[in-house]
Amino acid sequence: MTALPTVFGDGVIDVHVASGVARITLGAQTGATAAGGADAKPVPSALLVVPVLQLPNLARVLVEVTKQIEARAKEAMAAQQKPAETPAGGDQVAGAFRFNG
Repeated sequence: MTALPTVFGDGVIDVHVASGVARITLGAQTGATAAGGADAKPVPSALLVVPVLQLPNLARVLVEVTKQIEARAKEAMAAQQKPAETPAGGDQVAGAFRFNG
């Protein structure tokens, strides 16, 4: 199986819709500041191309993943209030999970 390319984006710079396709430009903060001390602007890191008819499905999955992350964060905060326990499935990185929507 061919390895998929990995891209990083911590924001959306632009969305362009034409001919039934949404082109979503993802951006990444570089951490560098512009001359004069102004805040750094994100630089394009990837272009996500999605058929417009599939945007609702993509949005649904992203919303579901966000809900799961929020639930896990609440669980982690509650667990910090309790004494430490050994997690089941010790080979998994703490806080990591997979969503198969």
